[in-house]
Amino acid sequence: MLGATGGVGHLAVQLARGQSAAEGEPADLVFDTVGGERLREAIGSGARVVTVAEEAEGAVYFVVEPSRQQLVELAERADAGEVKPAIDSVFPLEEAVAAFARVSERGKRGKVVLDVGG
Repeated sequence: MLGATGGVGHLAVQLARGQSAAEGEPADLVFDTVGGERLREAIGSGARVVTVAEEAEGAVYFVVEPSRQQLVELAERADAGEVKPAIDSVFPLEEAVAAFARVSERGKRGKVVLDVGG
């Protein structure tokens, strides 16, 4: 998986592992959250490629749209410990600009969180 440690990728890996375990066989799929040269390499690998990063010939471009039902299901799975969101960093609301800058950086390990209760 490309971008497997980022805010979206680390959750996608957990969900894919859960689905694979439920179906009893491994998935032959590349889920790209990065794009660029690594996406083109994945397309050449022969696996099915799904990307949320950019449109590319040979890959399925997936546009994420909000779904209340799916968000409720994810929350239930998180509460049950089936999906564990990783936190890269936490910023107070006053540092929202710095938080946004962190979101744009490579090398994150999980979600960037804004603390609005402080």
